[in-house]
Amino acid sequence: MRKNVDLNCDLGEGMANDNAIMPFLGSCNIAAGGHAGNEKTILETIKLAKRHQVNIGAHPSYPDQKNFGRKPMDISFSKLEESLFQQIHLVQKLAFTENKTLNHIKFHGALYLKSLTSLNLAERLAIFLSKNFNGIYIYAPYGSCMAEAARKYEIPLKNEGFADRAYLTSSTLVSRKKSYALLTNLNEVKHQVLSMVNQGKVPTYDNHKHDIVVDTICVHGDHPKALEIAQLLGPLLATKSTLNH
Repeated sequence: MRKNVDLNCDLGEGMANDNAIMPFLGSCNIAAGGHAGNEKTILETIKLAKRHQVNIGAHPSYPDQKNFGRKPMDISFSKLEESLFQQIHLVQKLAFTENKTLNHIKFHGALYLKSLTSLNLAERLAIFLSKNFNGIYIYAPYGSCMAEAARKYEIPLKNEGFADRAYLTSSTLVSRKKSYALLTNLNEVKHQVLSMVNQGKVPTYDNHKHDIVVDTICVHGDHPKALEIAQLLGPLLATKSTLNH
């Protein structure tokens, strides 16, 4: 396996396995209060990441803890922008108290998914990031609208792939409403990651393969086999050295 792809995970979301998963990661995406988390959990996760030399990222979302940020919200962009600023700034501020810098930003849930297919939203988010968090990486899938917008507005980009989700195309995932959305077989997970990293191809649920570029691979912290996947992939990836800046 290529040695310049890192493993990331969404943490600080109230799961019980953060302590066990963190040692296998190169970067973590910390719930910033929108869909989960609060100042206490953010600081705890930052300290855990610092202990294991893991890069710290903010994981902002629609301000909707009731639905875990996984349902689209009817919200004005100005209100969304205000919430995102508060979420990201909180993680950034708390990281500073631990002498850490914010390495990256990764949107969560419904906001993440919409930014992949809506160029209008992606560009507005890119302008927001460029104005408020210039120079910080954005994690987004290869070929997505968010990746395109990041390049247009000169935002540092890390192309993200998923270890535990079934794909429709190289930049879109099978809806969580489908029974086959999550990959739970560890051999299947490993096959998908090896294909993305070594061959630059992602297998889709309908047995096609699409071109893909990955700089970082995500495992979701709330996946039922998150720890097992992290234990499988962590040793295969250069988790500690590739994304620090």
